[in-house]
Formats: sequence, C-alpha cells, structure tokens
Amino acid sequence: MTTLSELGEFGFIARVTADLPTGGEVLAGIGDDCAVVRNGGTVLLFSCDASIEDVHFARTHCAPYDVGWKAMASAFSDIAAMGGVARYALASLACPPDTPIELLDELSKGAYECVAACGAVLLGGDTTRSPGPIMLDVNVIGEAPDGRYLLRSGAKPGDILAHTGSLGRSAAGLAALQRGDAPSDFTRAHLHPVPRLREGQWLAAGDAVHAMMDISDGLAQDAGHLAEASGASVDIDSNAVDTAGIEELAVALGAEPLDWALAGGEDYELLVAVEAGAFAQVQRDFEREFGLPLTAVGRFAAGQPAVTVDGATRGGAGFDHFR
Repeated sequence: MTTLSELGEFGFIARVTADLPTGGEVLAGIGDDCAVVRNGGTVLLFSCDASIEDVHFARTHCAPYDVGWKAMASAFSDIAAMGGVARYALASLACPPDTPIELLDELSKGAYECVAACGAVLLGGDTTRSPGPIMLDVNVIGEAPDGRYLLRSGAKPGDILAHTGSLGRSAAGLAALQRGDAPSDFTRAHLHPVPRLREGQWLAAGDAVHAMMDISDGLAQDAGHLAEASGASVDIDSNAVDTAGIEELAVALGAEPLDWALAGGEDYELLVAVEAGAFAQVQRDFEREFGLPLTAVGRFAAGQPAVTVDGATRGGAGFDHFR
C-alpha cells in the first residue's frame, strides 16, 4: 500500500484532483496559486491557506501577533501571484479550550492588521475546539483588474526567469530564531512577510510577463512548478542568485546561503517568466517604480518539464509537507 509520504504533497494533489470538472465560469481551477472564476463582468480569484502550530509556526519563537499576520499574508500572497487586488478574507480558528484569551487577542490583532494593510476586509469565519494545536484556516477572495491575471502556465522557451526582492531571508530568519537571536531584518522577513500585491498588479498589466507565481516552497521547487505548468524546462544560474545579504549568518550557523535561497521557502516574493527581449526594460521600469530589485536568475527552454541548477538536477529542491 502506498503511503502519503511516498506519494508526496504534489503527487497527492494530482491524484485527488485529476477528474475535477473545469470550464464554464471556471477559468482556472486547481493547479495555480488561485482559482479564477468569472462572475458576470468580474473575474474573481479564490485561494485558501492553513497555518498549524508546530508545522507552520512554533510559539517558542513566534509571537501570537506574528502568527495571525503571517497566516493572512501567506494567503494574500496567492492573490498577488495572479496580479490580483485583495478584496475579502474569511478565517476559521481551531484551538484547545484552555488557550489563553490574551494569546487569541494578539493573534486576531495580527490577522486584522494584515488584512487592512492588504486593502481587504475580513468578513467572518468559524471557531471550533481542537484537542491538539492551534490552527488557522484562511480563505481569501481577490479580483483581477480589468479581467487580467497571470497563470503559471504561460512561460515560453527563451523567457527569462526572474524574481522580485531577495531570497533566503525567511530561512535565515527562521535559523536565527531557532538559535535565539534578537529581532533583526531576517527574523522580520520570516515572521512578518508582506504580500507583493502592488508589484503583482504592475507585472500582470504588461504583455512582456508571461507567467507568475509566489515563492513559498523555495526558488528551485517553484521554478519547477512554472516549468511543469508551462511544458518547458528551466535552468537556474546559481551565480546569479544574490546571497550577499545572508552569507554572514549562514557562515555563522554552518549553513549554505545558496541552500536557503533555493530551498528555504516562505520568502513570498514573486517569480516571473519575462520575454527575453523586453526584460531589461521591464527590470528598469520595475525597479524605478518600486525601489525593489527584479533579478534574472535563469532561462526557460523547450524540452521535458524540469528544473536544473547550473545544468544539473539538484536534490532537496524545496518544501513538501509529507516528505
């Protein structure tokens, strides 16, 4: 009998969703950061994200406020990944009856303030008793401006693979927290991510960006998701991955900074496929608009869907819940 750990997270998703119907009002179903649904003259985006104690967060080094904020931020990052505008959220909370009310007050405050910062409204949710850890399940709804959105499946051979911001900072922050370090830019990157909503809308508005998703599982694995969805291969140039900001901490902890960037995950930056001939202009305009780097780290090519680093397959590409 095959076990879930043998099949893996993404194998399980493919298995249980293979025969689900699509079409009609459903413009994009399972397999992207959001489901896309046409409702009259409006194109809506739907996503959900669960945060479970001792899986996604540990109270030993995460304040309740940070737990609430990050649960919402990770969900709204899916809206950003499609180029959408955040509109609404619903949240369900499961926790033991002896959970301190003060903890839940702070957790709720973090969630409320993240929703507000994203320009959205929290509509409600559900509460239930849990015999085990705390769990937050967040559902978000967004809107595609002018009906325009980006999928994972649009990358073309020759496109440049690029990402916004910098990578590996969340993994560095987690390592610092586990070591007991004082708050820093790294710990804030891990605990207090900010969805790239405005950046995603800007990238989706032009014709030169062909595909997009957010980086939640690590650069290498998420580049593989773009390649798989687009029916192309992609090669990452490890020398192009900027690890300058995390190198000192990595050396101090005996870690490889490139591993944090490629497989650390939870950076919630945007990963894009951009037409090669237009990339330099897109990069200049993006950096001028947001004061944020847009870094080319690879290129797509024709061939069987695969991701390589410097031309070679790399093990331990990213996070899988069941492996």
